[in-house]
Amino acid sequence: MQAKNYQDYTVASFIEDDDFIRYVKHQQAVDVLFWDEVLAKHPYKKQDFKTAANQLGVILSAQPLTVPANLTESLWNDIESSIQKNKRKSQIIKLRNIWLSGAAACLALFGYGSWYFYSDITISTKYGEQKVLLLPDGSKVRLNANSSITYARAFNWNDKRKVNVAGEAYFEVKHINQNPAEIKDGERFIAQSKALTVEVLGTTFNLKARPNLNQVALIAGKVSVKAVGSNASRVLKPGELAILNANKTFEVDQKAALAPQVAWTEHKLLMSQTRVGDIIAEFENLYGYQIILPDTAMANKRIDGTISTASEESMLFVIKNILNVNVRQQGKTIYLEKR
Repeated sequence: MQAKNYQDYTVASFIEDDDFIRYVKHQQAVDVLFWDEVLAKHPYKKQDFKTAANQLGVILSAQPLTVPANLTESLWNDIESSIQKNKRKSQIIKLRNIWLSGAAACLALFGYGSWYFYSDITISTKYGEQKVLLLPDGSKVRLNANSSITYARAFNWNDKRKVNVAGEAYFEVKHINQNPAEIKDGERFIAQSKALTVEVLGTTFNLKARPNLNQVALIAGKVSVKAVGSNASRVLKPGELAILNANKTFEVDQKAALAPQVAWTEHKLLMSQTRVGDIIAEFENLYGYQIILPDTAMANKRIDGTISTASEESMLFVIKNILNVNVRQQGKTIYLEKR
């Protein structure tokens, strides 16, 4: 293999390189060793190298699709009518077969590419369930119960790393920026919910996007938080908690106790003068029930302590005893009744 100016290579350069095509297609030991040495000398080309390998892999993996007979017949009739009548039939058949095979391959590649680049992946959790997943860039996400995350199948090829969240998620975003003085769009990470947009580079944060509460708690790093539908935005520092108000402005607690914000990752609720109404709302979010109080004033009672969220029975037991009530259940509705 001939040494080239790999320091100037772009994604397109890699894809057009015969040595690179052979490496992606066959993965022979000598090729793997060669490209490992190239990347060792030019580590700043790793992202372009990876993107090119992924794109070329998609192209090489495309499978032919069967073209509907009525479509091919119609197209071919139009072509055949324009061919001079004195052409031999064997020549027409040969040309037809070549055209059909090419058309099928083009349709297959176009269809596969469209599906890949315009489709999404959604991962969801059931009531009472948590999941931990790795995004294609290596970022780690823990999903709380009754939550979901959606991202593009071609995640690493988009201009920005972007995910959509419903429910609650704890992010450990992988830092991929090589030059702190110049941050490229593809190096940013955006977590989007219906009410909030969180933009980061590499950081750890908790995003809560529930019907009753939208907030971001920053554990480490730096994030920009914006309200969807308004111009409200804030830049958070570690230890700050931003809560979106009903009027789409932010209330920022600069000395927030972060442990309660992330205790759910250990299946716990940490309470410090916490309203019972907030505990009930969390129970409803996690397990899909609706709780009806005999007196709405009960929701304002405040308590301290720790509640296990590992099961609906344990949470309901604590709520019942805090309020000194009996429980009557009808389907997914729970009635708390005075004793």
